[in-house]
Amino acid sequence: MNILRLIPLMLLFLSVQVLKAQPGNPAQADTASLQVQFDAMIDASNRFQKFRVVRQDFLNAYKANVRDTIEVYTSEIEELKTTVAEQKTRITDQETEISGRDTEIGNLKGQRDSISFLGVQLSKATYNIILWSIIGILLAGLLFAIARMRVAVSGSRDARIAREKTAEELEKSRKNRLEVEQKLRRQLQDERNKKGGAKE
Repeated sequence: MNILRLIPLMLLFLSVQVLKAQPGNPAQADTASLQVQFDAMIDASNRFQKFRVVRQDFLNAYKANVRDTIEVYTSEIEELKTTVAEQKTRITDQETEISGRDTEIGNLKGQRDSISFLGVQLSKATYNIILWSIIGILLAGLLFAIARMRVAVSGSRDARIAREKTAEELEKSRKNRLEVEQKLRRQLQDERNKKGGAKE
């Protein structure tokens, strides 16, 4: 959007011939750059010894054009500052979201690597020892353990699927954040280049 608005300004810098063809006050040439207006105003001025005598209405019109140009650039700078602030806020929100997802992934990994048995978190090896001990003692314990194992396997599979989906979303979010940062850097550099060109 900002680039499209700057295209007319770039065309103004390249339109020296348009100003020379326009009669009257050089500072009233809307399609010419400030530098071109200034040069044309000096060319249209009279000489007095080593001095140039410039008409007052030329100077007043040129001053108004300089003020308008400064206001345009100031407005564009403020818009860019607002855009940068919004992007920083968006990046901070995404970092918070990423941190929350990292925590969730850590919890899912913990759930995957351990099994809750009678309210106690046990490693899979310990759980298997208890399971085979119960199998050796009671047939009823065997049936109970098999049912719990099926539930645990199903939960582990669901947790793995959820973790993979969360990891994909995290990667997409990271790529989007990098693209936004690169775009902001390019826009800021473009504005700096344009501002530097306008000062010259």
